[in-house]
Amino acid sequence: MANDFDGYIKNISYDDFIKLFDSLDTGLVYIGGDWCFHCNNVIDIVVEEAKKQKLPFIYGYDPIFTNVYGEKEDLRDCKSLEIKLKYYAIVEKSHFKSKELVKDTLIPKIHVPFFMAIRNGSCVGYYTIELIKENGILHLENDTEDKTEEFKNNIKDLISKIEYEKLF
Repeated sequence: MANDFDGYIKNISYDDFIKLFDSLDTGLVYIGGDWCFHCNNVIDIVVEEAKKQKLPFIYGYDPIFTNVYGEKEDLRDCKSLEIKLKYYAIVEKSHFKSKELVKDTLIPKIHVPFFMAIRNGSCVGYYTIELIKENGILHLENDTEDKTEEFKNNIKDLISKIEYEKLF
């Protein structure tokens, strides 16, 4: 993730991501990256809302990795058994449900950006939506209705499930 908003997004590896659950950690996780059009449309709003809610940082996990052949691969494509198991662990830990499945699997397909609230090692909520940004307004593709405030409210609601400030 090239733009980490002056360090506010704490980039983590897959192993670090899974350790959030095992170590009973708490925080907001953003799955996506600067390679994603839809992520770029909303991440500044998410960072702004997280700061307003006094989160000290956001965990950022990028599902794109370099495989053993030196090629860029998306974990969500599940191209090998090892990768399927890693991806499935994320789906299971987030309790994510979707009718859309990863090709040739029965595993729900997570689209990015994907935001997950973790409290004491458990996912307490998630939110994903693909929005277009034009003239500072967020809207769905092929729709002009302004979804900016709805998006902000959903992010605020997700952050409120963390109740970070009450932990310390």
